[in-house]
Amino acid sequence: MTFSDFPLISILIFLPFVAATFLVTASRLNIRALYWLSVLVAVVNLVLAFVLLSPFLGTSTTGYKWGEQLTWVKEIGLRYQVGVDSISAWLIVLTAFLGLVAVFAGGGVAERPRYFWAALFGLQGGIIGVFASTNLLLFYVFWEVMLIPAYFLISSWGETNFRVRAAIRFVLFTLAGSLFMLVGILFLAFVTTPNGVEFSLDYLQVQKNIQNLSVETQNWLFLAFAAAFIVKVPLIPFHSWLPDAYAETPAPALALIAGAMSKTGAYGFLRFGIFLFPGAAQEFAPWFSGLALASIIYGALAALGERDIKRILAYSSLSHMGFIVLGIFAINTQGVNGAVLQMINHGLVTPALFLAAAALYTRTGTNRLELLGGIQNRWPRLAAVFLVLGLASLGLPGLNQFAGEFLIIGGAFLASPIYAAIAVVGVVLAAWYIMRLFQTAWHGPQPDLTQINEGATDMRRAEYVLFVPLVLLIVLLGVAPSLVTGVLDPTVNEWLRQTAQLVLGR
Repeated sequence: MTFSDFPLISILIFLPFVAATFLVTASRLNIRALYWLSVLVAVVNLVLAFVLLSPFLGTSTTGYKWGEQLTWVKEIGLRYQVGVDSISAWLIVLTAFLGLVAVFAGGGVAERPRYFWAALFGLQGGIIGVFASTNLLLFYVFWEVMLIPAYFLISSWGETNFRVRAAIRFVLFTLAGSLFMLVGILFLAFVTTPNGVEFSLDYLQVQKNIQNLSVETQNWLFLAFAAAFIVKVPLIPFHSWLPDAYAETPAPALALIAGAMSKTGAYGFLRFGIFLFPGAAQEFAPWFSGLALASIIYGALAALGERDIKRILAYSSLSHMGFIVLGIFAINTQGVNGAVLQMINHGLVTPALFLAAAALYTRTGTNRLELLGGIQNRWPRLAAVFLVLGLASLGLPGLNQFAGEFLIIGGAFLASPIYAAIAVVGVVLAAWYIMRLFQTAWHGPQPDLTQINEGATDMRRAEYVLFVPLVLLIVLLGVAPSLVTGVLDPTVNEWLRQTAQLVLGR
């Protein structure tokens, strides 16, 4: 591992926490000034995230960069160890971008806005910490830190009286899975450290030590880690917290929760599943691929049965996350590349769809499909944005999610043609529920919208600033997915080569 003298990763992690602290304590400052200061901080973090990514651009660089380490609690092997490879660097860029989107979109929050922006920054800092941690116990610390701001974003700014219940279910599900991971981490600390030697939970060192454990022990440890990740993604049957949580959460917060936080589960499967326990991952791959396929089909069918726009999008997100996990457990270059690419793509499209749905809600006062219809003539530009985002979500060629789904299905085919055939059914169902959503909401007979905001204009200036960059990125990654995959290829190939060697020596 190489180490840089400049603590860029620490700045990316802790700048949002500093901003959150300032927002909570600066009670005498003007709210608008605090808002624009928050936007500025988010912009700075995004610029720094691109600097973080820069060593991997246009090169075949592999391994960790920008590494930092500091002893924290020596007795239990807890060190502040951070570093990034091209996979985690791209996900940090995504998180920083969505942090900016969330803060900018959250400018219209009327209730305790500075606390809302502070919670967004706290969540962003926790997510970046998860992606950057190279110490297993530090990874767990940031994994739990994410829960605190996420809980308050749902419970305090949720949209109905069920928001507290939804937030509690989310936390309980996540904590239950996380406890298994904590037990696995502590077990690793004891069994992989020789007597008289200081505990080490450094990711690369643990990866070497794990190979000395029995096959059965590795299998149980893999399942302990997977218990945390399967809830956070989530996969069925551990998904029941998701529809309520997503339906309650305000759209700006969903940009981070659905766009970035859900990727921590998929990243965990990749980093601490496939790459840490490669033999166990291959042994359990058919089971997790089966759960991923079940999530793809179930999420799509549930979206078809829903009549509430936010819940349709929540189930759509469940289905698309199933594709990502399917690509990961294909355990080949196409599948893993497609999975990471789809993490980026899903992280752009799904938050944008939730924000577009929120823009529609502010004009109509409803998310119910049966109360909508025939409103495209009223707001044609917003309808066009909704259409482009919907087409991207269903995987239209030329828009970003097509390339990711194509790679994932190709990787799944190499693992089993049956997996690919079932996944294609999910693509067809996605086209069905997305086009039904657009047709019903924007076309067809118009009901009596007594609650409609008659004075609402089409796209406002702030909405242009919000949606135009999102749409342009969706198109750009649709026509040039190699901007992401070209950076990922060296790292993915190197990790899979090492994984194959470890499996052979198992």
